[in-house]
Amino acid sequence: MADVAGDVALVGSNGSTEVAVVVAEEPRNRFGVPLAALSGLCLAASLPSLEIAPLAWIGLVPLLLAIRGRSLRAAFGLGWVTGTVFFLATCYWIIHTIGHYTNVPVLLAAGILLLMSSVLGCYHGAFALGFRWFEIRRLPAVWLAPALWVTLEWLRGWFFIGFPWAAIGYSQYRFHSLVQMAEVTGVYGVSAVLVLFNVVVAAVLLARGSGARRNLPALATLTLLVVVLVGLGSWRAAALDALPAAGTLRVGLAQGNVEQDKKWNPAFQAETMGRYRQLTEAAARERPELIIWPETAVPFFFQEPGPERDGVLALAREIHTPLLFGSPAFRQLPSGRLEQLNRAYLVLADGREAGVYDKMELVPFGEYVPFQSVFFFVSQVVTAIGNIGPGLVPTVFELPGARFGTLICYEGVFPALTRRFVAGGANFLVNVTNDAWFGRTSAPYQHLAQDTFRAIENRVPMVRAANTGISAIVDADGQIRWQGPLFEMLWHVDEIHWTGVRTFYARFGDVFVWGCVLVTAAAIAYGLARRARS
Repeated sequence: MADVAGDVALVGSNGSTEVAVVVAEEPRNRFGVPLAALSGLCLAASLPSLEIAPLAWIGLVPLLLAIRGRSLRAAFGLGWVTGTVFFLATCYWIIHTIGHYTNVPVLLAAGILLLMSSVLGCYHGAFALGFRWFEIRRLPAVWLAPALWVTLEWLRGWFFIGFPWAAIGYSQYRFHSLVQMAEVTGVYGVSAVLVLFNVVVAAVLLARGSGARRNLPALATLTLLVVVLVGLGSWRAAALDALPAAGTLRVGLAQGNVEQDKKWNPAFQAETMGRYRQLTEAAARERPELIIWPETAVPFFFQEPGPERDGVLALAREIHTPLLFGSPAFRQLPSGRLEQLNRAYLVLADGREAGVYDKMELVPFGEYVPFQSVFFFVSQVVTAIGNIGPGLVPTVFELPGARFGTLICYEGVFPALTRRFVAGGANFLVNVTNDAWFGRTSAPYQHLAQDTFRAIENRVPMVRAANTGISAIVDADGQIRWQGPLFEMLWHVDEIHWTGVRTFYARFGDVFVWGCVLVTAAAIAYGLARRARS
């Protein structure tokens, strides 16, 4: 049956005219669900570790073909399939983490992943529904789709559990010239370009006969946009490279490669600290001005006085080099209850503690249970891993001639939090993490890819120290200058530099995102008003 959609004039017996909107009847397409699932798989494969980046440019096309002529309800369902498959394929490592390091059975761990993916899949469902709604209301869906996608991708970063992991823009982290736009738009701008490309491709494939000509302006605009963005990105990267350094620092890092099932065993505490002493002494021979250990590298409460604390302070004095490291901590609440914290400490070369930073963005279902009364059945996951309280202040640490902010683990995927450190005067960023939880899955590679955008958005270098990898040095243009292997004990010393450039994103934040939110809201309001008038 032919697809019919649009406004139809109805003439009454008294001569009055009314306009009704006719929703296209669903085509008898048996391949809707397979096409939607294919979109989810393509988008997932564009991200590390498969990293087939070109798939992100066409990954949404099967979904867009599948929802053609569908009702809003069917469009949402197909979009939900895409999103659920995408998150199942992208975040499968959750099963490894829960299954290996908690008492939760693997089948229940798979159920938790399925539940999480089903909830997050609603964002893709909302995109498909919104796209079809724009089409039915005769709004320019091709041009509104990028704004709608960005709005939903940004919304996912804080509502309702705050999970910004795996925005599709991250798939292009090695497309050096294109991703330079992130200093203005953040990663969401790259996502918008990818979505626009997808919807234009789908429109061309769906066009028939003379209708294909209607897509020529979109094709021309898209081609010009990509060429201009790539050209500007190449020019911008070269211009930044030619700028003189406003400051430099020689930094070292230690990757202890401590197995997660041994990390908190008191019997292995001496071995763990021995590894970090050995790596630190080796790195110190290269005369770094700062040596960084990973998240919770110190497997005891450093804030408590005792020989363990004294040993770390003595090591800083011996090598005469500041140390930055992670350690668990606690604070007493007004109720008298103790709350655990995930903390980073800076110890100066003379052995004095110079400051602390407590992790502010916590891992949902890993470090805390959001809406615990609802998700009571997964509380034992957090019981096994640790129920952590959030930090309150984005501390900027100071060294002679340099200031830096420290992102602990998962915080590296939060653009808005990262810019708070730079706004506070940070010249460079440090990411301390413990990706041992994820084993040899895609997660460590995905994590590193996302961290590179924080360097571009703020035009500051990043030093990444990971317990089992992937440790890395990322330049201010997002290029990974050095990257270590997974599951090897190592140290590395390198020199980083910064130009002092303040980016649009660092100054003003998510202006591009808010623009997309306003465009989306205005389109919805116009569509509703138009319907009301009809």
